[in-house]
Amino acid sequence: MSLPIDVHRLLPAFLSAAQTQNFSAAARQLGVTPAAISKNIRVLEEKLALRLFQRNTHSVVLTDEGKALLEQVAPLWQALTATLELAGGAQLPPAGSVRVSMIPGFGRQVLMPLIPEFLQRYPMIDLDLSLDARVVNLVGEGFDVGIGSQVDPDSRLVARPLYPMQMLLVAAPGYLAQHGTPQVPEDLLQHSCLLHRNPATGRNVKWPLAHKTLDLHGRLTANSPEMLLNSALAGLGIACLSRWYVEPHFAQGTLLPVLQDHWPKPTQIWLYYASADLPPRVRVWVDFLLAHFRRPSA
Repeated sequence: MSLPIDVHRLLPAFLSAAQTQNFSAAARQLGVTPAAISKNIRVLEEKLALRLFQRNTHSVVLTDEGKALLEQVAPLWQALTATLELAGGAQLPPAGSVRVSMIPGFGRQVLMPLIPEFLQRYPMIDLDLSLDARVVNLVGEGFDVGIGSQVDPDSRLVARPLYPMQMLLVAAPGYLAQHGTPQVPEDLLQHSCLLHRNPATGRNVKWPLAHKTLDLHGRLTANSPEMLLNSALAGLGIACLSRWYVEPHFAQGTLLPVLQDHWPKPTQIWLYYASADLPPRVRVWVDFLLAHFRRPSA
């Protein structure tokens, strides 16, 4: 298909609207009006003779044709932007926005304390953080960096080990005093287990006990680890949570480890990005994270 020569002027509106699924949010991102976004996308649809979005009063959703265009255009646009930034900004401090997708617990508990230092060090960089409890399409959704245990498979991505995530079983001293301390994993079947429902799949997350998979039941299920933490602190049962949630409570004595010999080995949290040729604004963010977690820079 031969594209009209001026179609490049319309692509930022399309890419921003596709990534945000909202014309108003796209307008704020590009510093224009929602009407301008809507007009540019309508003109683009006319030039390409394609319907790119399904529109209603509350949101816009990509059509199959829109998704296909996004998959093709987003990596090319990112590569062009990176090339121009490198060519024009070699002598300038890194500047611009870095879009990051990360798992919520890591973002709130581990990453948040580091952000003030980064923003102070790089005053011309803005961070756009999305806390996503799901598998994201890093390139297709327009993220510069992803942090998590998995993303959509994509051979173009670079994956660097960042942080070991350890899942622990814990309970409040009062709960264990009243109901007893489990000695083997099968004892959990007689206890009140606080279960985590994955918000992306709607299914309960199985507890990753070493060499055991138990079909546990409990009187409280939540899609928020913070809610499970608070429930455990209130003495409502035994929870399986990441170390970053519970370690401060071990020090305070408000939570105790349960079945410690059966905890699983840590799993890796990865840092993902599209290629080794990163624009300066993304490169300094990647290097900052790797340096903090004692990993060599790429």
